[in-house]
Amino acid sequence: MVASVLTLLVAAATLQAGCRRDAQKGAAPAAGATANAPPGAAPSPADIAQLNGEIERLEKQAERNPADEETRDVLARAYVKRAKVEQGGGQYQEALADYQRALRHDPDNDDAQAGAAAVTDAVGGGKEDVNGAPAPLPITPNVADEDGKPTPTPKKQ
Repeated sequence: MVASVLTLLVAAATLQAGCRRDAQKGAAPAAGATANAPPGAAPSPADIAQLNGEIERLEKQAERNPADEETRDVLARAYVKRAKVEQGGGQYQEALADYQRALRHDPDNDDAQAGAAAVTDAVGGGKEDVNGAPAPLPITPNVADEDGKPTPTPKKQ
């Protein structure tokens, strides 16, 4: 319960900081931040559709000019905005995917890093063993080893 409240507080503070930063740059307000909407109100489907359209447009622009850092930064911020909406709606897997997309375009994006960590914790992805080290990945049968040779599946007796 406490972790959930802390996650929501961090997300709200991050969103508020992002809105201030966007306003300083003259950008449009974040999705769901309408003039008459109370703070914390759920974004309307029109706001989400607008954000999806913005991401699609920016993806095409970034694809045409992959060296344009400004476009990649704006695209990363758009993915973070959508991830926060998804996270607020309990769509943690979708939010995590969008945070990861944002980090692919801007690895130094603090909002994306914090959001990805919070969502990973929320879905239980940050599992550790008894000593605090990351838990080992599960073993998948019939997967090639380092030399490319298939690992045999043990036969039942």
